[in-house]
Amino acid sequence: MSEQLEAIKQLSEFVLKENWDKVKTYLTDDLFYKVGSGEPKHGKDAVSDFLAATFKNTAKLESHDVRKIWEEPGMIAIEMDANYRLVKNGKMVKVACCDVYRMKGNQIYEWRVYADGSPLFQ
Repeated sequence: MSEQLEAIKQLSEFVLKENWDKVKTYLTDDLFYKVGSGEPKHGKDAVSDFLAATFKNTAKLESHDVRKIWEEPGMIAIEMDANYRLVKNGKMVKVACCDVYRMKGNQIYEWRVYADGSPLFQ
């Protein structure tokens, strides 16, 4: 496993644990983060705040079922099902998504999430 892929794996573990201070160590200060067609977020604080609010108000990410990983120098893409527990009723739902990470060293400077978020709002 490459150092960059190992960094993504560690980032994912810290996101699942909601350890936002550790999450931020894998993000550049000028990070560009965009989920689907939503408004982009800029900077590591904006991203960790967005994720924390989503987990608290909409659904908590519980795990991933990875299907495929593509890796090129400075770029990693991961196709997966993300498993969320809805806040409103505790129901488990799967969100099909593909995350694309662009890296400088072992930090992400651009993170795009292409997801079908409709199961989160059933």
